[in-house]
Amino acid sequence: MILQKLKKDGIDIQNCRGQAYDNAAVMAGQHTGVQKRIKEINPKVEFVACTNHSLNLAGVHAASVAVNSVTFFGTMERLFLFFSSSTHRWDVLTSATGQDVKRLIETRWSARGDAVSVVRKAYSKILTVLEDLTGEKENGTTRSDAGVLLAALQSFSFLCFLGFWDSVLKEINDSQAYLQTKKLNLQQCDLKLQALRAFLMENRDQLIDNSVTYAKGICDDLGIAMDRRCRKKKTMAGETAGDAGLSYETELRRDMYHSLDRVIQEITTRFEQLHNLAEKYVFLNPSNLVNLEFDHYLSDVHDDEIIAEEFNIERKRLQHFISVVTSQGDTETWKDGPLELLQFIFTYHLENSVPNIVILLRIFLTIAVSVAGCEEFLKTKANQKLFAIYNEYFTFTKSCHFVY
Repeated sequence: MILQKLKKDGIDIQNCRGQAYDNAAVMAGQHTGVQKRIKEINPKVEFVACTNHSLNLAGVHAASVAVNSVTFFGTMERLFLFFSSSTHRWDVLTSATGQDVKRLIETRWSARGDAVSVVRKAYSKILTVLEDLTGEKENGTTRSDAGVLLAALQSFSFLCFLGFWDSVLKEINDSQAYLQTKKLNLQQCDLKLQALRAFLMENRDQLIDNSVTYAKGICDDLGIAMDRRCRKKKTMAGETAGDAGLSYETELRRDMYHSLDRVIQEITTRFEQLHNLAEKYVFLNPSNLVNLEFDHYLSDVHDDEIIAEEFNIERKRLQHFISVVTSQGDTETWKDGPLELLQFIFTYHLENSVPNIVILLRIFLTIAVSVAGCEEFLKTKANQKLFAIYNEYFTFTKSCHFVY
């Protein structure tokens, strides 16, 4: 279908230099995915997995790596379902807290961060609402479910992971928002993701220490127990004593370290290809391009049509022109990035003087880093299809009722 569309639009696949899809196996698969089949036709087509989708998957997988983390997000989901399933409960919540709880939606990149942030900010008020909903004026189902949620929220484990995921997801959401910025290029995405990874690695211990401190503070204020009954495993014949085991706090710390390390690992592996691709084009940074001592490797970007000698001549030509313009007091906006350098070249009508540089800059700047629009389109089409099914069903039901 892709090849047919390109042919219909008069676009030669051999002129293609970049492709981007989400992480679905049918699209991004290394052996039979669409990206692999395209590369078999044209090896010069670089593949970039959608950065937003990849970062979202990193958080989703890390959230399910530890049992206590899974329990935490399960409680968050039950909290939303409890209030959203009844207009009365929802009204009680919004009137008491001034805001509503959020749902955990895996396909929405900021959903987990929003859900955790709301609960942390309104934690005490939510507890008060749940206590009120256990009163005698409520029905049995509401009282029972509210009591279960109240017990789940008033636990040392829940509070530890509430503080932990709130801190981690804030950084992930910040990166998500940045990756959706317009006119973002490959190297800028790589720098932001490398910065996120470095932040999580450097603050690894502090993030977990702060989470435990936060949980202990809330437990002290509300009188919540910070330990649990230890379950001893029966010894087998020949065993003299059981293992000493871990304290509850140590166990929670271990799970948080496990989750955080999984985030770091996912970011490292999922964006390794992006990082390597950005490194291939690092010579197109303006400061590197006009620095004749900075080596370039045109073979790495698969542009064998560009002759290295001609490219070096163009670099010298551009360097001398920039030097003259700068000496006359013109602004140095060309230093800001590859896009600004390309705009500088066209402003001074140098495209015929440095054609190879223009080609490489345009290839680099048109490599997609996100397919967010496609995902929103697919969700919209899915909703339209679901509405059509419901409409057809209700029309059919109404017709049957009329015949009967």
